Amino acid sequence: MFDRTLDTEHLFAQAAAMERTYVRRRRRVAVVAAALVAVLMSPLAAGAVRRGEPSAPAAQQVVVVQSGDTLWSIAQRVRPGDDPRAVVDEIAALNGVQAGGLTVGASLAVPLG
Repeated sequence: MFDRTLDTEHLFAQAAAMERTYVRRRRRVAVVAAALVAVLMSPLAAGAVRRGEPSAPAAQQVVVVQSGDTLWSIAQRVRPGDDPRAVVDEIAALNGVQAGGLTVGASLAVPLG
């Protein structure tokens, strides 16, 4: 009589194993449902981002190359507060030109800001 230890399963005269199994099943179902939602939503979210409206193109200014102009001088003239090295790289990449390959009268697109 006194040698039996109190056990939570026998304390309230009900089998806790069934209750634990039910809780485990609910947790498994919740985890699987959350994982399924995450897996299904990730391609939808990625597709929506890819198919969304394209970002607005950066504002550009068209500059006509004059005699004596270099990419450096154009960069300093158009964006005086910025580092000319970065602006020269942007102009060269945007227009596909090299530093010594400017021709008088050519139009260059220069990104603003």
